[in-house]
Amino acid sequence: MTRFRKPGLSERFSQMGYLLKHTATIVGRDADIVTPVIRTIIFSVILVTLFFASIAAFVLDAGGTGTLLLLAWLVLAIYHFFYFNRQELALSWLVHETAAGRDRAFPDATARAAELKPQGRILALLDMVAAWIAWRRSNSEKGGFLTNLILGAMTEGWDLVNHFLLPAFAVDGVGFRDGMGKLRATRENIPETLVGVFGIDIMGRVVATIMASLNFFLVLLGIALGIWASGAMPVAFEGGELGELLPPQAFDYLPWTAETVFNWLPLFVCIFLGKLVSSAFKRVVTAVKVIYFTLFYTRVLHPDTLAPDIREELEAFLTFGGQDDAQTPGTVPT
Repeated sequence: MTRFRKPGLSERFSQMGYLLKHTATIVGRDADIVTPVIRTIIFSVILVTLFFASIAAFVLDAGGTGTLLLLAWLVLAIYHFFYFNRQELALSWLVHETAAGRDRAFPDATARAAELKPQGRILALLDMVAAWIAWRRSNSEKGGFLTNLILGAMTEGWDLVNHFLLPAFAVDGVGFRDGMGKLRATRENIPETLVGVFGIDIMGRVVATIMASLNFFLVLLGIALGIWASGAMPVAFEGGELGELLPPQAFDYLPWTAETVFNWLPLFVCIFLGKLVSSAFKRVVTAVKVIYFTLFYTRVLHPDTLAPDIREELEAFLTFGGQDDAQTPGTVPT
């Protein structure tokens, strides 16, 4: 029996670096694997752009344009759960077929995902619930430590279950109940070399850590440009004089006067760019997780389908370079 712990941040960075590097090797076997990833990135960019464009339209008082853009964003925000899951099912199937030594095209994967619409809808609806729980957790001021702990465990638990259900659906075409059975079968039949990485939180909060640093830099840049270049910016985005925004004693340390005008357009653009990068990065990370867990699922439940030339490479990939149980990130043997 193995009990799992959360890997430390340095371990998470190490894991992600290893996975990104060796995922490229898997993708190199079939370039079609990249197609669903690119599609989700493009969709994410459109979604973010619509949201920020609606805010800009409201500020510029562009009639009903802001309302229309916001409604379009709301529709796509709901639809993206279904779209992303369809692309991830296609991705999972392509990865499995590649590991089996079969060369499949993206249209074949699209057709396979179309056969799995009921499973995709279930995943999408459960993703919506998980997103609501995550939002509730991040906005809960009175929930207390225990409530936030439970909500966090539910969110992370679903992330693991979701990425094991994807290959169960895509590869075996089972329903939700049988998919949960496949999840149990995976855990019960894990080879000794892989027991240390089952259930590992591969990415953890690495994305949040990276994006926090980037966003901090972008916010500072936006504030600096909003002050120094305020005269060249549209008046509609002026936020007033600094004396109205900051306490008087602050100007004892700042190189600006209380009469300096702040324009928040540069800050708005910097936040927009940060959100674009974040959304694209998250799609890449999700794709890496889908690839990893699909290969894990195939290795455990369908080892006979693996192409001979990928077996050794796959074993190293799944064990982060062949680490033993005592050293595998994220595990503590009991």
